[in-house]
Amino acid sequence: MLGEQQSVQNLEIFERFEAFMEILPQFCRQLLDDYRLPCWVSRTETEQAESLDSRHKAARLYQQLWYTEDQEGRDTVTCPGLLGVSAATLTAARHCNQAKDEFKQAVLAVKNHNKARTDRLLETLHKRHHAVAQTMQRMGAARLNLKQAYRHITILERRPLKVGFTWSKQGRTIQRTSVAEARRLLERRTETVHTRQALEKLSRLSINEPLARIRPVRPHLRANILFANDERRLVQTPLPVLIPLRPDEPLPDFVPIPPEPVGSQRLRRSDVRIEDEPFIPLLNIHRYQARYR
Repeated sequence: MLGEQQSVQNLEIFERFEAFMEILPQFCRQLLDDYRLPCWVSRTETEQAESLDSRHKAARLYQQLWYTEDQEGRDTVTCPGLLGVSAATLTAARHCNQAKDEFKQAVLAVKNHNKARTDRLLETLHKRHHAVAQTMQRMGAARLNLKQAYRHITILERRPLKVGFTWSKQGRTIQRTSVAEARRLLERRTETVHTRQALEKLSRLSINEPLARIRPVRPHLRANILFANDERRLVQTPLPVLIPLRPDEPLPDFVPIPPEPVGSQRLRRSDVRIEDEPFIPLLNIHRYQARYR
């Protein structure tokens, strides 16, 4: 009986994910069809030099669901933007958000009982969907980023008067870890030259040496939204926001900000015990200074 229940749950995850993977590109195609409406998406200097279209960048961001090789476990892709869209695109976005919720519920139904089984199921998702496999191969990615898959496309139901973007402060957490745990994390990744080199470096350490994993706490992007009659909303906006516009309407007033926060360097503590340079850059793992090992 238990095995039958697990099989049903497994199938539910696969079916919900494949449904989501059909709906998401449909939404992005509809988004690109609104090219006559104004939009703004923050771009890097390289993207500006290459004349990357803002609406195409947004569509790519919405479809970026997989970890890249240099992406930390808690890290998510973030980019400010405002996209003027039609009523049809808003409807497609709502369907997409619903598909995200259904996939999330299917995953949590398994994860709440057996996290290890959930991890195995997620690792096989790309094998069941050809388009996903191609995307992963092209990006050098190995795992589904659940936060990026779950998070909703931010939708405003009406045009505001003004949108003000702000980055929250950036910080970091330091977690004591072991050589064995670092090896386990590396072995879960797609095998590359970098992972092989990292495993070789670990093999030269004593199994008892403590290590430190430094995890950057990504700054959160927020939008302070002002509507008519002085109504305000403060929302987290990790990706570009959809705003309904008529063909002759402009975007609301806003001040463009860079795609990454500026001036987030931290002062160095005088009592630091950790080496400056990461020993395993892929995992942001550092060695302690010699006298603290």
